[in-house]
Parts: sequence; C-alpha cells; structure tokens
Amino acid sequence: MGFLKSAFITATGFLLATLHIGVSAEPLLKVSKRPDGSALYWSLEQPSNNGKYGLFLIAQGSGCLPAVKNTTIQQAKEMAAGYAVLLVEKYGVTHSDSPEEQFKDCSKVYVANHTVEQRAVDVEQIIEELRGADWWNGKLVLFGGSEGGALVARLAPRLNPDAAVVFSSGLGQSFAQVLKSLVPPHVAKEVDVKLAYARANPESAEVWGGNSMRWWADVVDQVPVNDLLKSHAPVLLIQGTEDKSAPVSSSRATRDAYASAGRCELTYWEYPGYDHYMTDTDGVNHRKAVFTRITGWIKSTLLNGAPRCISDAEKRD
Repeated sequence: MGFLKSAFITATGFLLATLHIGVSAEPLLKVSKRPDGSALYWSLEQPSNNGKYGLFLIAQGSGCLPAVKNTTIQQAKEMAAGYAVLLVEKYGVTHSDSPEEQFKDCSKVYVANHTVEQRAVDVEQIIEELRGADWWNGKLVLFGGSEGGALVARLAPRLNPDAAVVFSSGLGQSFAQVLKSLVPPHVAKEVDVKLAYARANPESAEVWGGNSMRWWADVVDQVPVNDLLKSHAPVLLIQGTEDKSAPVSSSRATRDAYASAGRCELTYWEYPGYDHYMTDTDGVNHRKAVFTRITGWIKSTLLNGAPRCISDAEKRD
C-alpha cells in the first residue's frame, strides 16, 4: 500500500516553473458561499496597470496546501504578467491553512468533499461572479498541471477560454489506465478491487491511496481529452517523454484523438528525455525555458486564435 500511495502522490503532484513574479504582490483574498452554504475561498491578484485586462486562472494540482501559500504557483505568475490572476481553493481549504504535509494533514471536510468536479463547479461559480467586472476585457486563459490539467479539460467546454495550457497531465487515458501503468502487477490487482469499490460507493469518504472514494469515483473512468474535444478552444499540451507520473502514452493519445477527430486546435510539445519536472537525463532542469516558450504561445494564440486545419490541397502546394 505504501508503494501505491507513493505512486499516487507522484502521479497527481503538480510542479510550476521557478520564475519571477510579474503581477502585484498582494492578492485580494475573497470568500464566497457555495449553494450548500460552505465557504469558498479564492484570491484575485490584479496588475498594477490601469484599464482593462484579461483573467488568468492557475489551477494547482493535488494536495490541501492553499494555492495562495504555494511558492511555485506564486513564481509561475510571470506567465500571467498583465492579467488578473485567479486562484480558487479546494473544498475545505482556507487561506490560512498550513498543513505540515499537503497530502496527509488535510481536514476531514476536504477529504470528504474534494473532487475534480467540485473544483470545476467552484471555478465556474467564481468566474460567473467576476463577469461584468469593469476591469475584465473578456479574455480568459486557463493553466493547470497534473490534477489541475484534468480540471482545465473539464472547464474548457464550460468556459470557452481564449487559450488553455495543460502541463504534464496526459489527458488521453483514464486515471484507471494511468494508475495501473505506474504500479507493479501485484499492486494492479488491488487497484482493480479498490476502483470497483469506488464505483460502487461514489459518495464514500473512505480514504484509499491518499483520496476519498468519492474522489476516485469522479476520476476513475474519465478520459479528459473527451472534455477538451467538446470545446474549440486553442489548447497547448506539454509533455516530457520520461515523465513517470503522466505517461507520454497518455499525451500521445490526446494528440491522436484530436487528429482522429479532424481537429486542429491542439498544439503538442513533446520534450525527449524530459521528466515530469522538465529535467533532462543529465539532471538539468529546463522549466524556465519551457515556461518562457509557453508565455510566447499564449501571446501568439490570443492574437491569432486557434490553429486552422490545413487542407490536402494546401499540403500539396
């Protein structure tokens, strides 16, 4: 079981590049109410320039550390220079939480209620609250990795962003397929049993592999690329071939799903020899360069829109 939990934490971990902050230093800490009456914590960090600007959602990965205290997320805001940066905390997470271990020291409320779908509903609620703000020019960018990438996939057809970026998340296979590929054969049998139990008990707060059965039931059979394909948003997918958390086969399946559907909105960057953290086989980390390139893609995409499909005649020319 220890191996499974370690594999799970690795599979759902989230890393953002080490970059300088390019927006205002003090976010506005907000609290809204969900329909069930619970508190929904979020923050908005607006640029220092006046006038109108876009909204940039950064979706963190797994764990119960507040996004506002995640130093790597803070550093990643360089990509959002000139945007208002939105962070939405997970169910049961407050701005003041300080878990010693973000995968273990989580509240019972978090464990019982946290799912990717709940995150999607929460983001939708906050986006709706922000619509009509005098500073928002209507442009929306979504960014997420690992679990955050699955969240971006669910949000794409609901929010119709101007650009969506998914980092080290795969998306082309169900989580059941991905997880079984990460564990040895004798553990794979336990995976089958536990996932069957989660399917049969989708509201259970019982914990396995670091998350509730409710969380597992929500993700086990979802193939996130199917959500992406419901949207016509431009999507950038970044993948390292040596990623042991989000297998390259899953990202290639996402690429192939777009091709099979005759769709051209997906831009796919595959980095040979890079792992989940954009570190090469010599131990050299390339995250800063990758994130700088992402920034350029976002700027170009917002100017030019999604790539269009090239006809056979154009290819022959």
